[in-house]
Amino acid sequence: MEKKSRRTFIKFGIAGVVSLLIVVWNKFTLRHINQLKQVRKVFPIPKNRLVTFYRNFIVVKRDKITVFSSHCTHLGCEINRLENNKLVCPCHGSEFDLDGNAVKGPAYKRLKKIPSQIISNGSEIEINL
Repeated sequence: MEKKSRRTFIKFGIAGVVSLLIVVWNKFTLRHINQLKQVRKVFPIPKNRLVTFYRNFIVVKRDKITVFSSHCTHLGCEINRLENNKLVCPCHGSEFDLDGNAVKGPAYKRLKKIPSQIISNGSEIEINL
């Protein structure tokens, strides 16, 4: 039987620990996706507001109404601010335009659109979480 050197043992140990940390970090940062179950909720359409923030989504009312996830695509922080017509993440300063596109990093992916539809003669919006 061939002996393994101490250096090889340490390399494999470090690789195992790093792999475990990557798996745990991925589960931790993306857990909000698993928490969102397919639920339909109805909300009144905000009048005279360009952007309305809710816990898990953002409603943008322009030519048409668009609903985005309120979770930043960088690490999942909840976006809750509008500055200079940009949605701003409070954690690391990522910015998104009102179409959900990332315009300032560290996030580089666009915000996830959430399916929705207008109901009740245009006074309410049904959001499929």
